[in-house]
Amino acid sequence: MKTKTEKVDAASPDEKILEHAANLIMKGEVVVCPTDSGYAFSANALDTRAIAKVFFLKGRASSNPIHVAINSIEEAEKYAHFNDAARYLAVHYLPGALTLVLPKKDTIPAALVAGLTTVGIRIPDNRVIQRLAEITGRPLTATSANISGRPGTYSIEEVAAQLGENLQLVAMVLDQGPLKIREVSTIVDLSSSPPQLVRQGRISWLEVRETLLMFERSKEKKSP
Repeated sequence: MKTKTEKVDAASPDEKILEHAANLIMKGEVVVCPTDSGYAFSANALDTRAIAKVFFLKGRASSNPIHVAINSIEEAEKYAHFNDAARYLAVHYLPGALTLVLPKKDTIPAALVAGLTTVGIRIPDNRVIQRLAEITGRPLTATSANISGRPGTYSIEEVAAQLGENLQLVAMVLDQGPLKIREVSTIVDLSSSPPQLVRQGRISWLEVRETLLMFERSKEKKSP
């Protein structure tokens, strides 16, 4: 299969192009898509065959879970059990560089999360991947379009250089041009109490903790 490359505008991507990409995703294909932290492999995160393709393209160990991108908090609640603290953080930081690890619902395949009972959820601050998630009505894999252990990719040329011949296994590439090199998302596990930092990224753990403290104080004020 020949990989089709389409240029997309960050502020106003062409809806016909996005609908074509979404149709490919719903057929079980993998699309390379821009996010707010580099290019990513976007596939239907509910489709085990599509998930397997993403793991293969990355050379990623099956024991390493993949996080998902969605387009709204309401949509995210279809796939994960949110508590009040998670909703508070989501309202403050999403869309943005924060991944919330939450207890997963049964709709999330075990293959996606390496058999864990949790799933990482984020809403990237990027119109293209948000619209893809909205059009498909599915959570999308949001793992970077690189080979595991190698640097993230911020241009289509970098994606092609890392994937080599395996680029032909990608159905479509959505080229937003060179992306700003940014830190990865901060990952916070809210499946336990107190919440735990999994990975420090663009949003500081100190800031997240302060926001959680604000949440606790707001609860105290509401208590009779």
